Amino acid sequence: MADQRAFDFLRSNRRQDKPRSRGVTEIRGPYYSVVGRRYLEDLFEGFGAYADILKFAGGSFSLMPRKAQLDLNDLCHRHQVKVQTGGFLEYVPTQRQQAVAPHPKGRM
Repeated sequence: MADQRAFDFLRSNRRQDKPRSRGVTEIRGPYYSVVGRRYLEDLFEGFGAYADILKFAGGSFSLMPRKAQLDLNDLCHRHQVKVQTGGFLEYVPTQRQQAVAPHPKGRM
């Protein structure tokens, strides 16, 4: 990763270029504060080289409008940031086959 930090004379741990398998940084999505498209665009502009995963904490993704969720996923993927649901996935099996059947549109 080319180091173009403002204070690049200060030492920091070197990291692989994306996609990384070590030294991964996870950022948390909507939970204690709102994380929308504009927030993520600003975050990725300043720190995108360091963000590897966006975790939608607390099942927040399940409350968002579908288009907003897809837009955030697409934005993350354009910046090589993986998206995950976190521990919310443990809730899905309690809803049995209805919750795990393939989505008819093929997405989400």
